[in-house]
Formats: sequence, structure tokens, C-alpha cells
Amino acid sequence: MTKKDIINMMELSALAYNSEHTELPNQQTVVIDDHATDIQCYVYIKKPHLTISFRGTDSKKDWLTDFTFWKKIIPYGNTNSKIKVHTGFINAYKSTGIRNEIHKLIPSDIHYIRVTGHSYGAALAVLCAVDLQYNFPSKDYEVFLYGCPRVGNNAFKKSYNKRVFKTLRIENGNDIVTKIPFATLGYRHVGIKLHIGKPRLLGLVSFEQHRLQSYYSHFFKRLAP
Repeated sequence: MTKKDIINMMELSALAYNSEHTELPNQQTVVIDDHATDIQCYVYIKKPHLTISFRGTDSKKDWLTDFTFWKKIIPYGNTNSKIKVHTGFINAYKSTGIRNEIHKLIPSDIHYIRVTGHSYGAALAVLCAVDLQYNFPSKDYEVFLYGCPRVGNNAFKKSYNKRVFKTLRIENGNDIVTKIPFATLGYRHVGIKLHIGKPRLLGLVSFEQHRLQSYYSHFFKRLAP
């Protein structure tokens, strides 16, 4: 993971918000648009590489999903598991129009998979990455998260970090979304944190610092000598 990689994945996270589908040169682009959940993601294929970029919160349905955090569920039905995740996020990701379609795009000649997203898209990226690692364990995974909310409990965090250890989670200042769902409800962050922007302060939150443009500008300020 290089600085260039972080910027490239941030730009792909931004492109996922575009109303017009963006084709990248020399790559096959597949757009997954699930009307049942209102999830959109781009899949870019340039063998042996594949990159998945999830769109963040961009509709009323997305906001309802974001705030369905008052209860957690076991993600894949193993009643003996201590792992629990955000109900809204996992129900959205497990939609037939999302998870099944992504699985179909993982052929044997794909060896390197990157997953990225901003905000709600970052939460979906977390669930997607660990799901793919479980079902396609021979691939090499890297995950880039921007303004990511907490997705699951401590058991989920431990399992995720063991499976998808190359996960970089960028936090900008006091971005409000990175502080929810609340840790007091048992939620924990995954991955390795890279903090940019203003100092993180208890009790202080910012909607402005959640904007992807703010992430972009503060990351470049971090690069400045």
C-alpha cells in the first residue's frame, strides 16, 4: 500500500457517486445497481487485478440503512458464532442483487482484489472483503476505507483483522460517521487507522470533515513537506 494507492482508491470511491457511469481506460467496467437496496458499486477488471468500489450514502434508503444500528445480527446464520454486525449493513450487502453478482465476477484468473468505499460504501467494502476472503481465500486482498463507520462487534473485529489484515482505514479530523455506531453499543473499528486533518477530540463531531473532498485536501496537506 503506497501513497499513490491511497489516492487512487480515494478517487475510485469518489467516482462511485457519479450519476454517469465512468469507464476507466484498459479495464473492463461492470456496474452493479441494485434497486431493491439502492446500492451501487463499480467493479473494474484488469486481469489478474479486480477492484470493487462501493458508493456511499446518497439516498433516503441509504440513510435508513446507516441508522439501523440499534441491533446486531450474526452475519451468516452460524448460531454458535459470537460475531455480530450492523443489521442494516449486512442485510443490504447480502441482497441477491449485490453479493451474488459480485461473486460471479471472481474468476480463477483473478489473483489480486482491492475493495474500497467512502462512508456507507466503506462499511459495505468491509463486509464484502471479509466475505470474499472466506469464499475465495487464495486471492490477495487490500482494502481502503474512507470515513468508515463501525461495522461489527469485537469478535467481528478480531476475525476480520485476521482474515483481511491489509486494511487501511483513513479518518479525517472528527468525521461524525467514523464515531458511529457508538462504541458503548459494542461496536468496534477494523483495520489499521491513519488519521489526517484536525486532532480527534472526544465529544466533537463534524459533518464537513466527512465529505470526501475534505479527505482529499487533508491527505494532500499531510503529504506536504
